[in-house]
Amino acid sequence: MPKVKLKSFLPHKTLSSKFWNKDETIKEDMRTALLEIADEFLTYLKVIVDVSDITFTGSYANYNYTPYSDVDLHIVIEFADVANNEELVKGFMAAKKEYWNNKYDITLKNVDVELYPQDQQEPHYSSGVFSLQNNAWINKPQKFLKNPDITAVRKKVNMLKKEIDDVIDSENIDDVRRVIEKIKKMRKAGLEKSGEMSSENITFKALRSDGSIQKLYDNKFKLFSDSLSIK
Repeated sequence: MPKVKLKSFLPHKTLSSKFWNKDETIKEDMRTALLEIADEFLTYLKVIVDVSDITFTGSYANYNYTPYSDVDLHIVIEFADVANNEELVKGFMAAKKEYWNNKYDITLKNVDVELYPQDQQEPHYSSGVFSLQNNAWINKPQKFLKNPDITAVRKKVNMLKKEIDDVIDSENIDDVRRVIEKIKKMRKAGLEKSGEMSSENITFKALRSDGSIQKLYDNKFKLFSDSLSIK
């Protein structure tokens, strides 16, 4: 697994110069490229959808980008207009997104582009959201006034990595689910209490960046497959 430098999660004083001008307007070549990627995804969907907006969000639309961050490109769609079956549309969009992101390795300035079809009714909480269609900020990010507690992050990372190592080869899927749920609850509590710079959220990002969380899910999927298989 890659070695993650925890200090890389400290916030920056400026937005990334890869995507933003000094006055915090988006670089036009980056905006054009992101809109082109979105158009290609919409063609790939092969269904007619009414696009409300195309947004650039996540860490690279904020001051907390790291070497492990990607570009979050959201296509905002009214799912109810696609079909009168919410679960069916959600499943369809999730499958299309998963296939696209796994099949195509699209990067801008060596940063991966992660595409996400977002239901217009879905709450999206982010302190940095930029409308690529309107070329304007929807939520303009504010500089972080407080740095994460790296010592607390290191302790949490080490503790959870031990728990992950204990269940990574477990043959009990409930053990794996328990650790996954614990990490989800930890992150949610941290975001609600202290926001994006909480030690809990940075711990989650560190575990995701070094592949620990993926290993958990890989074992979960393996155990589920095994439970339905006959040897």
